[in-house]
Parts: sequence; C-alpha cells; structure tokens
Amino acid sequence: MWKLKKQIFLPIMYNEEKYFDTEKLVDEALKTEPEFMLSDNFANLLVQKIERKFAWEQYLREFLIYLGAIVGLLAVPVAIQFIFFNANLQEWIRLLANNISLIGGILFLLVFILFADRVLLRYFMHRSSTGLI
Repeated sequence: MWKLKKQIFLPIMYNEEKYFDTEKLVDEALKTEPEFMLSDNFANLLVQKIERKFAWEQYLREFLIYLGAIVGLLAVPVAIQFIFFNANLQEWIRLLANNISLIGGILFLLVFILFADRVLLRYFMHRSSTGLI
C-alpha cells in the first residue's frame, strides 16, 4: 500500500520545483488552513482524560499492593503452622472444604470492601473534584 502511494506521490513531487526547497514546503504547510477545527476546550478535555486514566491506574496499582500485602500477611501464619507446629495438610483441606461457602463469602466481602475503598471511592471523588461527573 505504501509503495503504491509512494510511486504516485514521488513523480508529482519531482515535477514540482517547490518540493525541493524545504523552507518553501514548511512555509506552505504552515500557511494552509487545516481541514478540521478543534473545540475551544479540547486541551482541557484531553488533560482530564489523561488525568483520569493515570488516576485509575494508580488506584488499581495501590489496590493490588494492599491485596498482595494482605495475602502475604495471611500466608505467614499458615506457613508457621506447617513449619513449626507440624500442621496436617489433610485437616486443613477438610476444614476449607467444609466451610468453603463461608470462607469464600468472607474473602469476597473483604476484597470488595478493599476495592471499593481503595479504587472506586477515590476514583469517583477524583472525578467529582475535577468536574467530570
């Protein structure tokens, strides 16, 4: 595709003398009016979108850091149980299997509360403070 455009465009460029002088080409490009117009608040809207994207990424990253820290803090006592107190793996699996709905519900609730606190609330407060809502 590019070769075809290049083959069509190059003879036109070589036939016109103005394309050999770079200053003339730049001057002509700067003097011609664009075919489209940007709105007056284009820069503000662009900055708000970029700001919103970076805020969302920062809040998600912070949520993942907190979640990793919580999982790490929960893993330490479990590892201590197995290493120092010779916990039985079969008993742990049976305990988890018998209470899977309770454990799953509590974990889901904790992760949702953490996500809502660290990401959603902060994101919507950020949006309302910048006037995007």
